[in-house]
Amino acid sequence: MLLTLVALSTLALADEPTFNPVVQVRPRFEYSTGKDGASGGELMFVTQRARLGVTAKLPKLSARVLVQDVRMWGSEGHTLLDFTADAFDLHEGWAQYKPTDAVALRVGRQEITAHEHRLLGNVDWTQQGRSFDAATLKLTGEKLSADAGFAVLADANSGVVTTNGLMGFVRGGIAPAKGAVVDVLAIVDTDETLDRTRATAGVYAKGGSGILSGRVEAYGQVGSVGDLSIQAGMVGVQGTLAPEASFKPEITLWYDLLSGDGDAADDALNAFDTLYATNHKFYGQIDIMTFLVGGALDGQGLHDAALKLSAKPVEALAVNLDAHVFAAAAPATDDTMLGQEADLWLSGKVSGALSLQGGGSMFLYTADKDPDAWAWAQMNLEI
Repeated sequence: MLLTLVALSTLALADEPTFNPVVQVRPRFEYSTGKDGASGGELMFVTQRARLGVTAKLPKLSARVLVQDVRMWGSEGHTLLDFTADAFDLHEGWAQYKPTDAVALRVGRQEITAHEHRLLGNVDWTQQGRSFDAATLKLTGEKLSADAGFAVLADANSGVVTTNGLMGFVRGGIAPAKGAVVDVLAIVDTDETLDRTRATAGVYAKGGSGILSGRVEAYGQVGSVGDLSIQAGMVGVQGTLAPEASFKPEITLWYDLLSGDGDAADDALNAFDTLYATNHKFYGQIDIMTFLVGGALDGQGLHDAALKLSAKPVEALAVNLDAHVFAAAAPATDDTMLGQEADLWLSGKVSGALSLQGGGSMFLYTADKDPDAWAWAQMNLEI
């Protein structure tokens, strides 16, 4: 065994590794009216992500270490004496073994994504992002592919948290044609504090022909929280028309349904939880739906009908406009409608490594609340 390890080490050292650095600086200004439907409470601040890392590669081995500092400007108590960097963290730290082009085993802290980040996402919009302490296996064929993974969400033995939590997933699918995918996905997660064991499974498919493309997906959720059972589900449908024009226009119709708890007296939890999703890209950019109202947060579930328009008037500039109408799937009051939202944002390339983005949102509540507004602008330098 020792001789085998020595031989493998010698072979690895015989190859010259390549190193690819990662550098990112992303400050973002934000203004909002509080996202609470009340007058007053305006917020204005700047946050910043700074990442530094490297990916090292050998023919069959690779490793990545990516550290980050995430902060709000002015959060340190003193410009000279406070140098603790409280939000300094390891975002990624993994090693990968790839014996063939079709097989890759990755172990360590890593991002995990699936199905456009619907249930597993890296939430890159947030400055901190999401990553898992996990081991994942990826199998890739000409048309078939599969992923499986296991993550430790919380471990009481760490001395930092007092509970235990685990997550495992498996995904498999086929790509019958270019741009077409049919996938199945299953996720199981546990939370010892909540006495929760939950399984989420479903199907995802996308494809297109000519100027038309679309996506459909559906997931069910079962399990238990203490003595209560979980029985929930969701569906999502998207259709896009992309006419052939120099400014690359796209028109998308979009509908999502997240089930809710219509009967508080029964023994089931019927509100669908989107798990580890990047919800910011699905349910309005102002992040009121599912974060503050609707979805599993308050048990009302969600109907989300949207019209999405996008264009690239010039190669380096993209313009997007989304309009959402939100309603409760299982309303807590007699008023089913929750509100309407409009999102407008632009993204432009200054150079290959530098881009500027900015936009704004307006949310109109159906209930007797004041409208909420949000505006943002950011610079992203990524090498």
